[in-house]
Amino acid sequence: MKTSTLLICTAFAIISCNKKFDEPPAYAAPNLTPTLTIAQLKAMHTTGSYETISTDDIIEGIVIANDSSGNFYKQIIIEDSTAGIAINIDDYNLYTSYPVGRNVFIKLNGLILYDDNRLIAIGADKDANNNINAIAASLKNQYVIKGVNNVPVLPKIVDVSDLNDGYQNMLIQLTNMEFSEADTSKTYADTSASQNTVNFILKNCANKTITLRNSGFANFAGANVPNGNGSITCIYSIYNTSKQILIRDTSDVQFNGTRCNGGPAVQTSIADIRSMYKGHDIKLGAYKIGGVVISDAANKNIANGNIVLQDGNTGISVYFGGTITYNIGDSIVLDVTGDSLQNYNGSLEIKTSSGTIKPDPVATGKTVIPQQLSIAQLSSNLPDIEYTLIKIVNAKASGGTTYSGSRTLTDASGNITLYTSASASFANDNLPAEESDWIGFAKFFGNTKEFTIRNTTDVTTSSGTNDADGIELTASPFTLNFDNIAAGLPQGVFVKAASSSTSVGADGVYSGNQSSWSNTSSGFKNYASATGLNAASSSADQNASANRALGVKQTGSTGFDPGVAFVFEINNTSGKTNISLSFLLQSLADGVGRTTIWQVDYAIGDNPNTFIPVTTSPSSIATGSVFSSTPVTVNFGAALDNKNSKVWIRIVTLSATTGSGGRASTGIDEVELKWN
Repeated sequence: MKTSTLLICTAFAIISCNKKFDEPPAYAAPNLTPTLTIAQLKAMHTTGSYETISTDDIIEGIVIANDSSGNFYKQIIIEDSTAGIAINIDDYNLYTSYPVGRNVFIKLNGLILYDDNRLIAIGADKDANNNINAIAASLKNQYVIKGVNNVPVLPKIVDVSDLNDGYQNMLIQLTNMEFSEADTSKTYADTSASQNTVNFILKNCANKTITLRNSGFANFAGANVPNGNGSITCIYSIYNTSKQILIRDTSDVQFNGTRCNGGPAVQTSIADIRSMYKGHDIKLGAYKIGGVVISDAANKNIANGNIVLQDGNTGISVYFGGTITYNIGDSIVLDVTGDSLQNYNGSLEIKTSSGTIKPDPVATGKTVIPQQLSIAQLSSNLPDIEYTLIKIVNAKASGGTTYSGSRTLTDASGNITLYTSASASFANDNLPAEESDWIGFAKFFGNTKEFTIRNTTDVTTSSGTNDADGIELTASPFTLNFDNIAAGLPQGVFVKAASSSTSVGADGVYSGNQSSWSNTSSGFKNYASATGLNAASSSADQNASANRALGVKQTGSTGFDPGVAFVFEINNTSGKTNISLSFLLQSLADGVGRTTIWQVDYAIGDNPNTFIPVTTSPSSIATGSVFSSTPVTVNFGAALDNKNSKVWIRIVTLSATTGSGGRASTGIDEVELKWN
């Protein structure tokens, strides 16, 4: 009997273990479309009054704060690209349903738009005392509809002085902030039985202040405030005329650097330092920057005591005073704590404190590859690319016989002032009489845009090729793998912004310097190809990859959403038929929330004004939040056969991105043209 019982139990266990349980249904996004932006909704409100919404309008936003730490009570804060707003819900543990990064839709019909001492929010009905109630817990799913999760939430970096009502209930980041020394021994809030809310005054090194408000019910109330300097990510709030901020938890407070009066510095980028300038000179907090010297003190075509430092695609002038011994290609790390970020004659400069020790180079002989730009491109992109290494081809100098002073440099697109100091070692050398290629950096001098070379080796005789020269189809297949784009774009390959169905677009700015997929600045990039890597590949892994892709980071900048294009200009297709195109379209996802729809089209003629879309395989091609490398093929049939004029093929975005949050980092690789 014992054996039989054991067999029965064993059989039952096996049957139980092999039972197939019902799987949960796949997530289906709600079929809702917002009819208003949050900014449009808030514009309907009159301060001190309230509006009951009786239309079937919908807003959409991303949750940027909730009640997870207790510093927000019975509410979630959402924002879209236009504004932010609080949604009051009479329930607890809202963070379990509405975590930060969740996309939500708010059905507004029946809700109330009001303000609490000028801070605008959404509630439900009114009680007997004329107070606005929160949305009842039993009704929250009727009004607040959950969308996709894990949408990246990036704060807007602003200066305290720039804060206004437009930033209400938006996720922002303030830099160079710290608690007052008198408060550094305190905790975030009151931990006594009364659990009072506590206000702190935060300041930056320019002595601009703002109030940080913390609830005594927050789970971090008893934590000590940090005593360093740094950035704080927060929700901007107001109370009548008082400007306030609230944090989600203590991870939002990154005060790990040196205080304004000294201490260890935090490494940051030149781009971050430049972003701190808001139209007025400031004292920098506890920061270090690194970069490669691209100026030439030895040949003296730069002010005494100055160097130009470039980090990635960004540069800046640094003034030490005294004698500079750095050479082109020296890599240095510079502590700029307490130094001045200032506008000097129209361009940004870091002025170091008197007596600053010049650090020894951490490396020498580093190469910075110049961006190849036309003069028109250079002029239109200043000041964003000031003090970065630029190459101008097929340009001629005029206005004098020697370099010394202000001359005019002209290419097919326009002209710019070529400035050489009278103290430069080559000031009295003769200007080249022929068209030449020029390497140097640009800056402002007052309202004048100036281009400056370092020495005469920056000037070489032009090769005779012109950027307008297209692709010559010699033997099929013609292939482009972009592995050498650090040196510049291949002949006949162009990047464009503000493209349309009737215009090839405006010349984009391309940098040959390697860029990480997660870099958030807009522009055309030298990316690592997705081939051989994955979504989790680090920046170091990406930089080490020899397999490169031509890419673009879209942002809301004019011409980038929509309007970016990769353009292939073919000289002609004489004697060629049945032309086809294949390429890899790569979604180099870094947690973005938006989707970009791409298309392939073509045009014929030297100056086309009509681009014709063609069918691709797959028929819909897109990049967005999912890391991928999609093979795309196009057969043009007879459309491009035997053309004696230029043929243009584009991979282009002509419709706005969909969704919310960040935009995609997109790459193309392994482009191949075939024909008979």
